[in-house]
Amino acid sequence: MMFNLRQANLQDLEALIQLRLELLREVGEIKGDSDTANLAEANRKYLGEKMPLGEFLAWVAEVDSQIVATSGLVFFQRPPYNGNLSGLEAYIMNVYTIPMWRGQGIATALLKEIITFMRATEAKRLWLHATEDGKRIYKKLDFVLTSKEMEIVWY
Repeated sequence: MMFNLRQANLQDLEALIQLRLELLREVGEIKGDSDTANLAEANRKYLGEKMPLGEFLAWVAEVDSQIVATSGLVFFQRPPYNGNLSGLEAYIMNVYTIPMWRGQGIATALLKEIITFMRATEAKRLWLHATEDGKRIYKKLDFVLTSKEMEIVWY
């Protein structure tokens, strides 16, 4: 099976939103037949603003000109610290492959593209939150499981 990898652009906006909604539904962030119109519009606004500025980057995999997988990248600028004098970090998110295309190396190929891209930047930390299914892929690519995160969330 042949697939094409490329960096996404604004022409891919609707496909990126659809795949994000499918990911959120799959991980339980969207329940049942929830109305997703407001969520889709909020994502449309975010991506429309952040992608042209390079603050959100995405890569897609296409099969026969159809986008079947995606992965996103958000940059963070923190104060410099030991081991990262630039303070630049990036967070991988929205790694999602349409179910019928899973198990064919597409997500791994997308992640390798991101890692290659990141090695050419000043960023010294690349991190993500993994689903159980994703952990085996990330471990193969030398991601290390940590338990450093804590959070507080307001809804």
